[in-house]
Amino acid sequence: MKIAYLHGLESSNDPTSLKIIWLNDNFDQVYTPSIKYHNKESFTSITAHIKKQNPDYIIGSSMGGYFAYLIGATLGIPTILFNPAVIGRSFDPVVDDSNLKETSHNVFLGKTDKVINGALVQSYFSSFGIGEFTYTAYNGCHRVSAEVFIDAIKNVTGVLNRS
Repeated sequence: MKIAYLHGLESSNDPTSLKIIWLNDNFDQVYTPSIKYHNKESFTSITAHIKKQNPDYIIGSSMGGYFAYLIGATLGIPTILFNPAVIGRSFDPVVDDSNLKETSHNVFLGKTDKVINGALVQSYFSSFGIGEFTYTAYNGCHRVSAEVFIDAIKNVTGVLNRS
């Protein structure tokens, strides 16, 4: 199974992160770009790379969740979104939301997130979202623990630990 993982605005694709290690250990192909969200070409470039790789899922957290939602809906690829910054962003990156298609979106929202309001995310998707949305609340805040991250991805993809 192939996946793409888009980190958040104030995060990175650190190869020593438990999340990145687990993804690399449990999926056949993992695309984890280092994203500079202020760069006007980031969205277009990442979309082109993901289109070439054609992953089974796009995973994104916070600003990466916003990108993952739009790219997944553009390419018709299911997503796994953690506290997606569809609302409450600190700035608006350059994106293309003009050609969205139906796909499934699995949205995980931290019950104590003080950065992204889960109720407003659900309201946004109810009004403007394209596709089918499944919501799961988890005990935690904006930064997603490795345990929550791994369990959510296992539940959605059905992947079992290889190690």
